[in-house]
Amino acid sequence: MSNQLSFSVKVFDWIMRYSIFALMFLMPIFFLPWTSEVLDFNKQTLMVALVFISFFCWMIKVLITGKFEINLNKIHIIVAVFLLLSLLSTIFSIYRNGSFWGWPQSTAGSLLTLLCLSILYFLISNIFSKKDIYISIIAFFISAFVAQIIGILQLFNIFIFPFNFAKTTSFNTVGTVGSLGFLLAILLPLTIILTIFLKKWLKVLFGVILALSIFLFLIIDYPIIWWAVVAGSAIIIIFMILMRNMFDGRWMSLPVFFLAISLFFIFLNPQIPGISQKANEIFLSQSTTLKIAWETIKEMPIFGSGIGTFAYDFARFKEENYSQSSLWNITFNRGSSEILNILATMGVLGFLAFLSLMVSTIIFSFKFLITKKNTKIQTGTEYKDYLNRILLLGFLGSFTVGCIVYFIYNSNIVLSVLFFFLLGSLISLTTKEKYLYELKPSSLTTLIITFIFTSAFIFGFGLLILDAQRYIAEVKYYNGLVKINANNLDEGTKQIESAVAINPSSDLYFRQLSQIYLLKLQNRISEIKSDILNDEEKREIQSLLANTVNAGKIATNLNPKNSSNWSSMAYIYQNLYGFLTDADDQTLSSYDEAIKLDPNNPYLYAQKGYANFISAYNLTSEQNNQKKELLNNAKNQLEKALQLNSNYSNAMYYLGLVYNAMGEKQKAIEEFTKVQQLNPDNKDIPKIIEALKSGRAAQLSTESVPDQEHPDGTFSENTVKNPPESKSESDSNMKE
Repeated sequence: MSNQLSFSVKVFDWIMRYSIFALMFLMPIFFLPWTSEVLDFNKQTLMVALVFISFFCWMIKVLITGKFEINLNKIHIIVAVFLLLSLLSTIFSIYRNGSFWGWPQSTAGSLLTLLCLSILYFLISNIFSKKDIYISIIAFFISAFVAQIIGILQLFNIFIFPFNFAKTTSFNTVGTVGSLGFLLAILLPLTIILTIFLKKWLKVLFGVILALSIFLFLIIDYPIIWWAVVAGSAIIIIFMILMRNMFDGRWMSLPVFFLAISLFFIFLNPQIPGISQKANEIFLSQSTTLKIAWETIKEMPIFGSGIGTFAYDFARFKEENYSQSSLWNITFNRGSSEILNILATMGVLGFLAFLSLMVSTIIFSFKFLITKKNTKIQTGTEYKDYLNRILLLGFLGSFTVGCIVYFIYNSNIVLSVLFFFLLGSLISLTTKEKYLYELKPSSLTTLIITFIFTSAFIFGFGLLILDAQRYIAEVKYYNGLVKINANNLDEGTKQIESAVAINPSSDLYFRQLSQIYLLKLQNRISEIKSDILNDEEKREIQSLLANTVNAGKIATNLNPKNSSNWSSMAYIYQNLYGFLTDADDQTLSSYDEAIKLDPNNPYLYAQKGYANFISAYNLTSEQNNQKKELLNNAKNQLEKALQLNSNYSNAMYYLGLVYNAMGEKQKAIEEFTKVQQLNPDNKDIPKIIEALKSGRAAQLSTESVPDQEHPDGTFSENTVKNPPESKSESDSNMKE
């Protein structure tokens, strides 16, 4: 090989390795403030770029040298099968675009993320040397150490970032407070092993990481995190007993300490003076997630609903009593555990493939450990092998804890990267030898590999371009929201229109754009003083009207399984009474579609009831029979809303109006009295009650009637506020 080719090989090899080093270092701390999702979306973009760059460099190196090494391990087959099932789950998904890309669905649970994680596993398990693995994990630990410090400062209200979203105790660079705690719990076995066997300054660093970990566990104080610590400590203790000839017995005190303190806090739950739980995290219970997963796989057993579509499963199959909780208007896009997410979104086959991946790796690695001679070696040629086995022990302990965590908690990008890195490292460290393949110029194998590499280049480069476009669109979308919140409606509209032009497959962008067009339409109408419109005003109104409806329809066409799109469409039609002749019918049919997808959402029933009431209110006396039918429909819908959520103020308010229109004054007074009790600061409700008691009708006006609630559950100024709903300790739908 010429010197020039040899230099090129070294350059590509350097880029290949340092791209992964950079990924491992940046993953726990990386975020950017100019997108609407600051953590996982940006981490995914970083991962896509660095993983594909590393993969491209490896392929170029293979083509230049004409040879490559690979491990022939059975775990490769399981990873490939899991990736194939992920592809099939995406193809048969109820929302393919969201399953492929992730955001605004679950970014961690997307085909693009799983593809990058599989490539990362391939590179680590086949290309990386033991030294490369060591450098990578040290880089990850240093970054995790920084994330620890940031998380602790945030929990004590010391906000080091100047961004508004970061000025809360729940923010850290890993994800939720729980995910930060679980990250440290997963790393605990490896941290203990490295603290014992590393030398000089690294021993001090890992000792500090251990001290900060226990401090963070005390602050967070989640029982499920303590159980993960119990698992990690117990695993290291068991390994130390089985391999006691390799350890100084005095180091047993370290995992025993973590085991004892975790059990102490699990069973006694003491309060340490000066340290109280700084943040709560709300997530579904295991039983509720299991029920949702079960209902999902009963309908779609083979491939599930599609990767990252748990939010749709939750909307369809949540129980009625969920709407009685204070979180009734929140949609969970992840279940209580990653393994149940996989069961619901990837079906039985994906669940079994992932389960076999975890079990097979643990069994294979454990057998490798116990079949070797367990003797501590201080010098000689076997010393490196001894250290590698110690490192393998730490990796296996952390990987096992990671598998346990997947049964009790959901995942994010950081936890997923760590999981697949540990998986690849275990395969690399347990492989005795690699097989060398040479690409002979005239062989069929060379032609096949060249074809595969070329296809991978084209496909991968295309993905990088599309992902870059998608990222630019998200930046513009977020800038548009910022402009609109700053009352710069025109500039904000332009930014979101630009986002739609760059990424026309996002239903979220079109849904938001339709709401903005509606707002502009309402503002423009309010600015017109004359009853007669001139030609220019007519064109402007017609244009805004068409844009409003068309953007909403595109959102429902792109993603017809999202109830928010249909709810938004109904809200649009509901505000276009008088502009479109069929607005009332379109409103009701859109709410019907939304209710099919989210059948236990009281907001949808309340809004449909209110839409029936407005339709009846606009009828003439000659249409009395139709009016009675609409009022009766409105009453039934509103009663259903209150059946789902007995403290829903807006539904009570609307029902009071309906009773009043039906001539049932006493029932109307009872409903408005309930509203007054739940909203004592509202000045309009007593006037309505007084008017009803004196025989006068409750008048519809902008001062007394709530504005239409927005599809996302937010309310405008004049809306009767939802009552402050207390959390029930007996609520089986979620845990804190």
